[in-house]
Amino acid sequence: MRSVVYSEAGDAAAVARVEDVPEARAPGAGEVQVAVRVSPVHRGDLVGTSRALPGGASIRALGTEAAGVVTAVGESVSTPRVGDRVAVFPAVGAWSERVTVPAEFAVIVPETVSDEIASIALVNSVTSRDVMRAVEELRSTAAAPDGAPLVVSAAASAVGKLIVRQAVDQGWEVIAVVRSDRSAATVRTHFPDVPVVVTQDERWQRNLARLIDGRPVPVITDAHGGPFVKEILPFLADAGTLVVWGDLAAQPWTLTTSDLLMRELNVRAVSISRWTHRPDDIRAADREAALELAARHPELLAVHATYPLEQLRDAIDAARTNGSGSALLTLN
Repeated sequence: MRSVVYSEAGDAAAVARVEDVPEARAPGAGEVQVAVRVSPVHRGDLVGTSRALPGGASIRALGTEAAGVVTAVGESVSTPRVGDRVAVFPAVGAWSERVTVPAEFAVIVPETVSDEIASIALVNSVTSRDVMRAVEELRSTAAAPDGAPLVVSAAASAVGKLIVRQAVDQGWEVIAVVRSDRSAATVRTHFPDVPVVVTQDERWQRNLARLIDGRPVPVITDAHGGPFVKEILPFLADAGTLVVWGDLAAQPWTLTTSDLLMRELNVRAVSISRWTHRPDDIRAADREAALELAARHPELLAVHATYPLEQLRDAIDAARTNGSGSALLTLN
C-alpha cells in the first residue's frame, strides 16, 4: 500500500515522501482496520519530521487523523462494523491507504457529514473542548461574574472558531481578537454579534479596553504566542490565567518574571498531545461531541483544498501558508 513516510529528520517538504510499504497489519482483539479516504495535513504533523526517528526505527509514517471506511474488525469489537464510515484519531500513519487502530479511536460518522468534514472533525474540536474545560474550571475558581467576558485570540482559526461557538452557546460574552481584517471578516460572518478587535490596527489595545469596559477578565485563550503574549497580558485580571493552546507565531515569548509575578498571573497550556491521557469517558464524550458539532456547524470546519498523494508537496505548502481552511490528502 502507499503511505507518506520519512526516514531522516528535517523539514517535511524535503524529507516526506510517498512510498510503497507493507500492508497494514490485520486488526487484533479490540481493533479495526480502516481504508483511509481523506486525511488532513496538520501543522503538528509537519513539525513531527523535525524530530529524529525513535531508536531502531528506519522509517516512520506520517499523519494523525483521517476519515474512511472500516474494512475489518478484530475479536470482541461490536462497533464500529465493517462498512461503517468513521473518523479516526489518534491514527499514527493516517497518510496511508489503510490504518489499524483501537476500535475506541474510530467514531461512526453521521450520514449528513462528508468525508472531508469528518476528516478534520476530531483534532480541532477535541482541542477546543479541552480548552473549554480549562476555561470553565478557571472561571469557576475565580468566581467570575456572569458578565465577565472571555477574550479569545486567534478567534478566526479552526480551533478559535470552535471555542467561540461553544462559549457563545454557554451564554458567555465573547470578545474576539484577530490579526487581520480578513480574519475579522471570517469571525463576523460566523458570529455577527461577537465584537472583534484587529491587532493590525494601532489602536487595538484601546479598542479592546473599551469593549472590556473595566470588567474583570479572569481568562484569555491564546494561540498566537510570541511577542503578542506580553501585549495581551495587561488585559487579564489580577491572578487571571492565559490559556495557551497553540503557537502560530512560532517565536519566543518576550516576558520577564515580573510580568507575571507582580499580579500573580498564570499560564496554563492545553495540548492535543496530552488528550490521550484523559479519562476514557471524557475522550469518548469528546469524540461524540466533535461529530455532533460537525453535523450542526460544518461551516466552522473549513476545507481549503484536497490533494492526491502525488501532490504531497502542494498540500504541505498549503497547510503552511493558507489561512482559510485545511489542506487534505485524498487516498483510496
